[in-house]
Amino acid sequence: MEKPAAKNVWRHLLDIVLPHKKRFIVIVLIGLLSTGANLIEPLIYREAINDVAGLFVRQARVDTQEEMEDAPDPITHEIEKILVPQPPKQPHSKGTVAERTPGQAMNTLLWAVGLIFLVNGMGYALALVGENLNVRLSSKVEQGFLYSTFIHVLRLPLGFFSKRSSAAISKQVNQSEEVSAVVTGFSQKILPELISLVGILVIMFLQNVTLTLLAIAVIPVYLWIAIRSANKLEKGLSTYYDRWEDVYARMQDALTGIKTVKLSGAEQREADTLKRVSGEAYVEYIKRTQLGNSYIFWENTLTQVSSALVLGYGGYLTLEHKLTPGDVVMFVAYLDRLYSPIDSLTTLWVNLQQNIASISRAFRLLDSGAEEKQGANLEVKKGKIEFNQVRFHYGPDREILKGVSFTIEPGKITAIVGGSGAGKTTTVDLLMKLYEPTQGEILIDGENLALQSPSAVRRQIGMVAADGAIFRGTLADNIRYKVPAATDNEVMAAAIAAGMENTIRRLPEGLNTMVGESGMGLSVGERQRIQIARVLASRPKILIMDEATANLDFATEAEIKKTVEEIRKENTVILIAHRYSM
Repeated sequence: MEKPAAKNVWRHLLDIVLPHKKRFIVIVLIGLLSTGANLIEPLIYREAINDVAGLFVRQARVDTQEEMEDAPDPITHEIEKILVPQPPKQPHSKGTVAERTPGQAMNTLLWAVGLIFLVNGMGYALALVGENLNVRLSSKVEQGFLYSTFIHVLRLPLGFFSKRSSAAISKQVNQSEEVSAVVTGFSQKILPELISLVGILVIMFLQNVTLTLLAIAVIPVYLWIAIRSANKLEKGLSTYYDRWEDVYARMQDALTGIKTVKLSGAEQREADTLKRVSGEAYVEYIKRTQLGNSYIFWENTLTQVSSALVLGYGGYLTLEHKLTPGDVVMFVAYLDRLYSPIDSLTTLWVNLQQNIASISRAFRLLDSGAEEKQGANLEVKKGKIEFNQVRFHYGPDREILKGVSFTIEPGKITAIVGGSGAGKTTTVDLLMKLYEPTQGEILIDGENLALQSPSAVRRQIGMVAADGAIFRGTLADNIRYKVPAATDNEVMAAAIAAGMENTIRRLPEGLNTMVGESGMGLSVGERQRIQIARVLASRPKILIMDEATANLDFATEAEIKKTVEEIRKENTVILIAHRYSM
């Protein structure tokens, strides 16, 4: 990932965390306390093992004395063991285990078991609390990220969507899990594991520098393999996601156009195409999985090598009376705990690189410039429209409007007629502020459209597009989509004005009937009438109908004509068509 892109990712992540900083800090503190409990346990092991070893040292001394002296009477010997007070408990010295009586060793074991139970219980309890808080943090982060990204995407200029498939955009938006994984990984894993790693190294160095250096000798190789694997995974991540975006886009295209697929007899061809693109995606998946498996193999191998070195050299130091058996057991326990945070940190690092590379795609959406929402709140009174020398192009080699000028008077029906690609729809898209003119100006009631808020303009202009959408929900929900506060009576009036009486009577639940995705289950004409009703319910000052009656029968078209005639008495009406029929 390029440095500027990486900086943007961390900036966005910081923006996401700041609203939840208190919960984030609490989770980190709980993780540190849990880590502290984890560091204490090996010290308890050492004391318990050394005291048990001290019992054997004492027994060996007693056995040696008995061999040198006459064996005492067994009964007398047992009485002496009870009556003679136990010797004071001496501390273990470096490399030497002090003697312990059976009672002293048993007391130490009982204390050790109790402390281990207490320490582990506290650690598990803290981990449980931290995990529950982490789930809440994760949910808040995911929800917040999904909302902020989605609302930003909805505010992007229309031109942005003409260059990308909706499946690819949805995939970019749906990175909330990866974002929360990075945030919660820092709070619950990375910071506590770093503290754990430092704490273990400090304790090990204080006990024996040479053995500690031997224990960490393989760590540079371990880290080199981890970083190398992470870099390889990151380099291939863009290709990996591109392949899967192709798969999702192909599936969505086929399912969205299922009727066309069936009419064309293209089921097998679409399936074969999906098989090909998914095969390319799985090739990338196999490469990444094999690389991950290779990393795990070397990780386990190096861990075992380190353990063997510590056990071998630690055993030698014990024989040389430079370490006690408890010291060696403690070192082995710490070694296991040493590689656990290293393993966690390297795994987290690999996952972090993948997640960051993944979520950077979503953050690129956030870095895309949204529509300018600022501007005056235009109030359309008459509905007079003026285009003055308006020029517009979608690209340097694709100029659509070349110095267009015209005036549309209020209270009239104005038709913009022309062939495909003539710029009819582009003209009204400019009026709706879906695009901005390259040159010239557009006026409504004498007010420059460039200075007006897009939402204020669109609120007062109703447009029935040839490719308007029908959303999941009821017919009534679709009609009141532009005006959610519309009453049932207003919705019904708009539906009747759009010629939907037969549709309402045909459906068992009338306006409360649920419609499928993209209006599945409705005829083309019925979908068109829903869009007309949606616009009529908003009572627009300016009505634009872009091929709005192309899919209507003559009777319904005649009804729509009457409605348009009524509207144009107080409003401006613009008709877009290949040929004028109204």
